[in-house]
Amino acid sequence: MAKDIAAFFDIDGTLFRNSLLIEHFLLLTADKVLSEDTWRDEIGPLYEKYQNRLGAYEDYLDKASLVYQQKLVGMDRETIDKYSDIVIEQNKNKVYMITRKAVEFHKDHGHRIFFISGSPEFLVDQFAHIYGADESIATRYKFDENNKFIGKVTPMWDGRSKLSAVLDLTERYDLDLDNSYAYGDTNGDITMFQLVGHPHAINPSYELIEKLSNDDDLRAKTIIDIERKDVNYSFKLSDLKVNFKKF
Repeated sequence: MAKDIAAFFDIDGTLFRNSLLIEHFLLLTADKVLSEDTWRDEIGPLYEKYQNRLGAYEDYLDKASLVYQQKLVGMDRETIDKYSDIVIEQNKNKVYMITRKAVEFHKDHGHRIFFISGSPEFLVDQFAHIYGADESIATRYKFDENNKFIGKVTPMWDGRSKLSAVLDLTERYDLDLDNSYAYGDTNGDITMFQLVGHPHAINPSYELIEKLSNDDDLRAKTIIDIERKDVNYSFKLSDLKVNFKKF
């Protein structure tokens, strides 16, 4: 019996055009559930650097994720879920066409679809349900017996965590990794790329491009997909004779 082919999707910056965690953070701030000073003073400087192309996207996102986790301590699950529902409803269609069509392609071909994301599971699970994923694996936030967040998480944003997730899914679903696909945009997705036969880097960060460039196998097999306005550019690094430069 043939093994199943799978497609593994990161969400933030890969399918969704922003970050589900950031949208949740901003909404909690806008409704003054969290202090406005939190974003302005602790996240704002890194965000401005990123927006002005003076800092890395991953630095801004890593800092925002850490502060978000700290500020949610003690918040009850009912409030978190209330704002999660709003975030998903407002943002469910704000996706890249490249990856929306990829999801449709894999569904049409009977492939398994898995969402693996560093955003919280209370956001990711809803997003995955909308797009028909077989299963989603995300950062787990831990709550006490009174359903209040205790400040601890089991992360799913780094390469090591995503490696474990893919291997676990492969064992449970009996997957054919050599013929499977992975879609991601940052360093945290590199281990998914290494495991599958068909990796796709979606609007990749410089750090990811650099790693792909320095690995002969990944350089040869990874497709780079760039979406700008209403145009999609697809190519392999091995086909190019140009260099990528960081700002």
